[in-house]
Formats: sequence, structure tokens, C-alpha cells
Amino acid sequence: MFYMEGGWRLCRGMAIYRCEARIISREKRGHSVVAASAYRAGLKLKDELSGKMHDYSRRSKGVVETAIVGPDNAPGWVHDPGQLWNKVEAGEKRKDAQLAREFILAVPKELSPQAQFSLHHSKTGKNPHVHVLCTMRKLDGENFSAKKPREWNDVKLLLHQRESWADAVNAALEKAGRPERVDHRSLKDRGIDQLPQPKIGKEATAMKRKGILQDPERFKAVREVKMLNEVRGMMKAILNHGEVRQIGMGDTWWEKSITFMSRIREQAATVVKHSWRKLVRRPKDGPEIEM
Repeated sequence: MFYMEGGWRLCRGMAIYRCEARIISREKRGHSVVAASAYRAGLKLKDELSGKMHDYSRRSKGVVETAIVGPDNAPGWVHDPGQLWNKVEAGEKRKDAQLAREFILAVPKELSPQAQFSLHHSKTGKNPHVHVLCTMRKLDGENFSAKKPREWNDVKLLLHQRESWADAVNAALEKAGRPERVDHRSLKDRGIDQLPQPKIGKEATAMKRKGILQDPERFKAVREVKMLNEVRGMMKAILNHGEVRQIGMGDTWWEKSITFMSRIREQAATVVKHSWRKLVRRPKDGPEIEM
């Protein structure tokens, strides 16, 4: 069984792929799966174990649809989010118990709203994605099973799930007459010489939105990776051959560097200079810098 809802994710020029799997557990800052359900659905739910009320009903204006899917013969409480996730909480006794498995699936913005199931809209209309919140135990009659199915933790299963989601997204894009496609493989497996872009995360986003920090470290890290990827080919050519030749951009690497540096922001220039110093001044016995 699983519980679904969603949001929006920005895509530029091509469809974006995301299939992230993670565990919601008490060990991580005492997380409550009741709170997680309330937040994702824009509901007001009470955590019976702690007595705390989790009220995210103000988010409900952005919720298009939510659903709970269970077996045909499932008891009635399964389809009530408050009862469902409170039973999950009550059934787990360990202080570090794993409460639920969550999948976060990006939905291409290129698809029409009619093709998007269980989504909620942000104010900016960006960032389409779906949350699938799964119980860790199977239903056994009127209650959850005594043992958790360990086969769900198989890495091969996750790889299959990632590929399956890519196939589903591409099928939907093709049906909608869109040329964009997604790929579940890593940059390395696709032969793309790029650094993976780090995730900003909701904590850093919230700090910036609330004015706690004007430029959180996560935002700086994303900008640095973007700029390093942009100059990666040039710096690699300089390291291997001493220069970069490209028609229309100058005959030598330093001419191209001047052209390039003239069109980027000052903070981006700082990133490039810092990276360049690492290449030309690294200690003889120091670690190699992968390019």
C-alpha cells in the first residue's frame, strides 16, 4: 500500500529524471510518519503516540489530489491517513524504528496537468514531483505483519524501480507527443564528463526564504558545481595540452579565458580561480584532483 501526493520541480530544456528512495525513521531527529503524512497531504493529523497535533492544512490549497492504495480486502482504517500512520507508529517499539519508505519521483513539466496524478501546485508553478509513502510491513488480516519483508531492501529491486520509473516517464512523454526523454543511469554510466549537482534541500531553502541566511552553503555548492562543469572541458584541455583552441573564441587558452571570464559573475570567477590554483599548485605528495 502507499500514499501519494506531489509538488513541482523546475525543468529547463529537457525532461528531468528523479527517483529517490529514502527511509523515514525515528532515529533521524525523532521523525514522525504521522507528521510526514500530514505535511505531504496538507492535512491536520494528531500523533497519538506523542499527543502532538501536526497541522499543515494551510498547504491544502496547493494539493490537487492525494490517494491511499491498499489491497481490495483491506480493513477500513487503511484508507484513513490518521488511523493508518498512527497504527504504524504504535506498531514500532524501537526508538530508532524505521517507519516508512518514501519514493520521490519527478514528473516532467512538459506533460499536461491531465497526465499528472496526485500532484500539488506551488505558488511559482515549478517543481512537479510525486511522493509515494509506503508502509514497511505488509497487511496480515486486520493488522500489520509481525516481520518486515527484507526483500524490499534489495539493491537490485531499487535499480529495477528506477529503470521502471524512467520507462513510465518516457512512455508518458511519447504519448503526449513530446520529444524529451529521461535516463535513470548515472552521469558516469552515460559517459557524461560532468560533476553531479548537489541537492539544495528543504532546510537550506527554508533558511533563505525566511531570511535566516541570505546565501546558505548548499546554494554556494550548487553554483560552484555548475561553474566547474561549464569550465571543465577547458581546464582539462589546458592540463593535458597546455592550451585550448576553438574557432571564434581565440586561438589560445588565455584568450578563451578572457572571453569566458568577461561574461560570468564575480563570484563565479572566484570559483574558477580557486579551482585553477588547486590544479597548478597542488602538493607533490598530495591527492590527485580528478578532472
